[in-house]
Amino acid sequence: MRSDALYVPRMIVARSHAGLGIGGKLLAWVSEKAAEAGRHWLRLDAWRTNPHLHAYYLGHGFRHVRTIDLPHRGSGALFQRAISAPS
Repeated sequence: MRSDALYVPRMIVARSHAGLGIGGKLLAWVSEKAAEAGRHWLRLDAWRTNPHLHAYYLGHGFRHVRTIDLPHRGSGALFQRAISAPS
């Protein structure tokens, strides 16, 4: 069965390029690809102890789904946003 979500793994922008809008452009591009693939959700997980990163994703239309705390992982703050149909 095909998933209704596209997952973004390990999205990272070099700190030397912070503030240039690269992250937003990457999210827009992957959202287009998700729409073309007929997916309904874009999902990612972030470092659970990084509130600035959480705020970044919230500011890009994501909603916090839950945070899981596994001792062997630093990530675990799960976010998703809806994908609109391609135009």
